[in-house]
Amino acid sequence: MLLRASSQSEGRSVALESVTTDAVDPGIEHGRWLRDLTEAAIRADWTHLAQLRTQAAAVMGEQQVVDALTVAAAFNGITRVADATGVPLDPYTAATTADLRRSTGIERFAYGEKSARYD
Repeated sequence: MLLRASSQSEGRSVALESVTTDAVDPGIEHGRWLRDLTEAAIRADWTHLAQLRTQAAAVMGEQQVVDALTVAAAFNGITRVADATGVPLDPYTAATTADLRRSTGIERFAYGEKSARYD
């Protein structure tokens, strides 16, 4: 369910609700930059993304910005393939992620609107 490195919090508290709530500090290094870069990329806000890339690279480093955007693009693609093919959330994952999906607000996403925005 988690990627190898993402499951290692090193004793830090990570605010998962920061994924869907800008006012919440993620609690990870460069978390706000990562969220803002990802959001601009997923929304195809290219002008804002170009500005953010320059600003974030000054703080995080160019390679970390490239890595973050590569991961965001990959996950967006994987999600679109799963949605397009109708791959359902398996029962085990649905049960073990119920609280996570509720606390982050992920269940509020309207996939029909998402498809209309990008198609």
